[in-house]
Amino acid sequence: MSEFINNTENRINNLYAFTKGIINKEKGSLLVKKYQEAIDKVQPFDVVAVVDRLMAEGIGLPELKTGINKTLNMFYSALVAKAVPDYGSIPFLKMLADENGELNRRLIALRPDIKEMNSKYIGETEKNIVLTNIRNQVNELTEFEVHYIKKENILFPYIEKYLKAYRCLPLMWAYHDDIRRFTREIVNMIDSEAVDMKRLNRLIGDLFFTMYAIRFREEYILFPVVFDLIPATDWAAMMTQSYEVGFAFINTPEKAGKQASSPATSPAGSRQKIFGKKELGPALLDFETGQLSLEQAIKMLNHLPVDMTLVDENDEVRYFSTPGHRIFPRSKAIIGRRVENCHPPSSVHIVTELLDAFKAGKKDKESFWIQMGEKFILIQYFALRDEKGVYKGTLEVSQDVSEIRSLTGEKRLME
Repeated sequence: MSEFINNTENRINNLYAFTKGIINKEKGSLLVKKYQEAIDKVQPFDVVAVVDRLMAEGIGLPELKTGINKTLNMFYSALVAKAVPDYGSIPFLKMLADENGELNRRLIALRPDIKEMNSKYIGETEKNIVLTNIRNQVNELTEFEVHYIKKENILFPYIEKYLKAYRCLPLMWAYHDDIRRFTREIVNMIDSEAVDMKRLNRLIGDLFFTMYAIRFREEYILFPVVFDLIPATDWAAMMTQSYEVGFAFINTPEKAGKQASSPATSPAGSRQKIFGKKELGPALLDFETGQLSLEQAIKMLNHLPVDMTLVDENDEVRYFSTPGHRIFPRSKAIIGRRVENCHPPSSVHIVTELLDAFKAGKKDKESFWIQMGEKFILIQYFALRDEKGVYKGTLEVSQDVSEIRSLTGEKRLME
């Protein structure tokens, strides 16, 4: 066993040195020659471990993504030669794999139009028709967003719970964001009056490459690593949460006879007992300015026209509301999750800087606002403090204020 562990550690060290050399732009042919044996024997977990080490070093995402793309091209043959698990025994993974299969079919269907778009014999009218077809097909690919949301908000929290080397997840999230940007830019460009064909071809190429790359990394690296890592009860809970998010390009899977539920999570280091509606029944909670049952309190919070998320003083997510239409996706899997892991890599530094300012007493609130399609979203953060001013957490409140911004005149209650 010790020999196996040593061999694995040596192989990971060599693969790390190879990847670091690629990132540092050392000569590729020399690196391959030096580390060929490790490359030929690469295992899915090796890749996860190498990326975890590189992310821990704080290498910039652009450099890291370029280096990883080149490195995985070298690992491709060895990884696809490995037998992948039978995902049929885990409905959640099978569902993700089925979605990938349908994505692949749609990407293949796009290729003839892309080829025709670049034909030197195509007329202007025909070209516009083909561009419209491409635009519509790429726009349909945005439905695959729910696949990435399920990974980011359901799968990733469980991986963080059971896998120490989980820093590959923010990198994968960064690729998801690239895909979101590519699809948005392609649609916007074709909708514009002047289409830059060179730029359009580059964007389409980037979209294809990244979507195929993520599919490969899921099915030959990520899924095999977590297959035996996560308990069956948690896989079942993940599948249950998936019905709240939706499914991409596939029919809604049939639900199991008894759906698993995610257990309530206590704050870090706490052994406090948790009381729910079953335990409290009609008992009233004293809110100082009134008394409500737990059921009334839940209904009140969920009927407010805002998304609320509470992060405790340990930077762990403790609560989120479930209004009729959420602005940003949430799942029960994020309860107890570190808040920095709940945001894409591009915005993590903003969140951590804000929390640091709240803890230091430099700020008590902060607001941001963004345009999301036709919606104008106001996002506000409030520092929570006790009577002595001690920091107790942060409340995030997000609201679609489009209708509020358009209000004019008056509408009185008594009229």
